[in-house]
Amino acid sequence: MRNYLQIASRMMVLTFVFCAGLSVAFAQEITGSIFGTVKDTSGAVVKGATVTITDSDKKVVVRTVSTNDEGQFSAPLLPVSKYDITVEASNFKKHVESGVKLDVNQRRTLDVELEAGNIAEVVTVESQPLQVDTQSATAGNVINGTQVRELSLNNRNFVQLITLSPGVASDLADQVYVGTTNPSGQSNALNIAVNGARVSSNTYTVDGADTTDRGSNLTIQTYPSVDAIGEFKVLRSLYPAESGRSSGGQVNVITRAGARNFHGTLYEFWRNEKLNANPFLTNRTVPPPFREACCMSCTPPGSSPEDR
Repeated sequence: MRNYLQIASRMMVLTFVFCAGLSVAFAQEITGSIFGTVKDTSGAVVKGATVTITDSDKKVVVRTVSTNDEGQFSAPLLPVSKYDITVEASNFKKHVESGVKLDVNQRRTLDVELEAGNIAEVVTVESQPLQVDTQSATAGNVINGTQVRELSLNNRNFVQLITLSPGVASDLADQVYVGTTNPSGQSNALNIAVNGARVSSNTYTVDGADTTDRGSNLTIQTYPSVDAIGEFKVLRSLYPAESGRSSGGQVNVITRAGARNFHGTLYEFWRNEKLNANPFLTNRTVPPPFREACCMSCTPPGSSPEDR
């Protein structure tokens, strides 16, 4: 009896570890990596240089690494943000790369060339906002937070911006409602096809958590407010190892992490059926009133005016 209980307890522990491993394996990547090589002006590698990575918005040092014997450094699992990267070494001027933008699931290469001189002297380089990814064969594109907030959106629903990606086809209506059903009682199924795959072959995640309704595979259980979205990435083919399960599109939404100072938003969201342009036959029937006005500030993450 004692042996039986020991075997049963071990099986329970192994089952728990296995299930925990599965949850990690299916989690979507929500970070990025910065790596590169530090050399001097003659092309020789610089060993033991200190690389300090600071969040540009929070003004907080998030990682400090040193170059190896080949002059290489690597900083994996960095949150999505903009960074100031400082490289220091004896007998060289301090080198600062400012405004290095790191997107979700991106492996950004940053090669640094140090100039001989006093370390008190600083060479500042403004980083290029765009970089061609030559390290991955994955086909995908990023819609950044500024685009999400400033592009024209009906009902402030970010899913309409997925159709801006190449190879994406959909029959989304003009009115894409946030919630389980729209006012007409019909399901808000997202009929979005990516690279010819079925509309039920997509995966939607928010901060790495799967929010796809696995009953139909056509709806999302969580719609973040456009004010809370930092960016989202649409993967279309040749997915990395952490993006499994679905053969269609992989839409990974990353929410905003905040900054050093307090920020809020203020907007007005106003609609009235008097502004609608309808054909004559439609105007013969009296449409139901469709009026909405909303004005709020400091929108909490995860909420939107349609929810109120």
